Amino acid sequence: MKSLLKNLSLALFSLLFTLAMLEIAARVFHLGTGGFWEPHPLYGWRNIPNADGWESCYGECAVHVKINSRGLRDEEIPYEKAEGEKRILLLGDSMTAGMQVPLADTFGEQLEDYLNQWDNENQWTVVNGAVNGFGTDNELIFYREEGIKYQPDIVLVGVYLANDIYNNSRVLELRTGGQSHKPYFTLTETGELELHNFPAENTDTLFIRIGSFLKKHFQLPRFVAQTLNLRGEVPGWLRPIVSLFSGSRGVQQTKTASEDEGENEQAKASAGRTKEPTICDAEYAPEIEEAWNITKAIIRQMRTEVEANGAQLAIVLIPTAAQVIPPKDGVSWYCERPNQELTAFLDEEGIPYLDMLQPFRDHMLAGGDTLYYKRDFHMNEGGHHLAGKLIADFVAESLLIPSGIQIGQQN
Repeated sequence: MKSLLKNLSLALFSLLFTLAMLEIAARVFHLGTGGFWEPHPLYGWRNIPNADGWESCYGECAVHVKINSRGLRDEEIPYEKAEGEKRILLLGDSMTAGMQVPLADTFGEQLEDYLNQWDNENQWTVVNGAVNGFGTDNELIFYREEGIKYQPDIVLVGVYLANDIYNNSRVLELRTGGQSHKPYFTLTETGELELHNFPAENTDTLFIRIGSFLKKHFQLPRFVAQTLNLRGEVPGWLRPIVSLFSGSRGVQQTKTASEDEGENEQAKASAGRTKEPTICDAEYAPEIEEAWNITKAIIRQMRTEVEANGAQLAIVLIPTAAQVIPPKDGVSWYCERPNQELTAFLDEEGIPYLDMLQPFRDHMLAGGDTLYYKRDFHMNEGGHHLAGKLIADFVAESLLIPSGIQIGQQN
């Protein structure tokens, strides 16, 4: 018996020692993203105020990320504007937050630098209110509850069409591995937005609480889960654990019976299709059409509220890596349909926008450096720098000069 206990003790010690060494290695080599996010009743999740850690881009980058005291991936910015200060509020998801590059290289900081070089009369501050995983629905609520406090003159919404439309649909958000612990909108019969699950119900279980503690304090489980996620084909029994540790948003909540029922109804509606419907399809499935209708209603509502507060709304369409990779001979460019859908709507509504798809493609066709990481789908420093210049030109030419703000000599 003593021999058995001794062997078990040695085995336990060896296991703990090995895990400790692996944890140390994960921290030394900055493997796995930092624990930057926590659940929030109003937005679903948020950046943890004063969080400090490393972003690894699945080993392709090692970026030190600090969150300020108000939960922004930005410098400390007071709510009150100084005399002569103009502000731009950025809303968006991880593509706009830009945790995969140093803060100074994000397109928000690049935009701020350009405007302060060009404008001889005003001091410009760009407030980055983006949060990983946000959809346009989260962003509208964030603007109402927090963004408006910064008194922006311009609100720029970064739309990443690879997932934003899905994020705005309750059914598609869950189907694509998103969160149930978030507020969401539906449309009434008259086309009005109706907000649900606000504040978001706290459904934390013991499993969630333990997992959140481990996720916050240990690097190794985040790295392992994110690696499994990247490789794909995660077994069903392991998915809740992988989702908990690899998510770049708030904790993954257990689906309710009504949510499962809603997904089953959509699955029945999609029966007979050879593949899952997407926003790249030539003809939209009913659930995709509904997601687009919700997204358009959210943008209309955002414009109404932004303009009521004396500011101007504009949209920036952020391309995906797949869209800008030059196709082989005889093959068409990948997936232009969502850009066409959104720009047609914005033209009809008279909402200013910048679609960066063609400039990104032109850059690649001219033999420019890659704009995205290879394994991580986010923009690298080159992508952010190009985006920063494009957005600065757009702001100067389309938003500032028509408003009477004089821009000096452009460098």
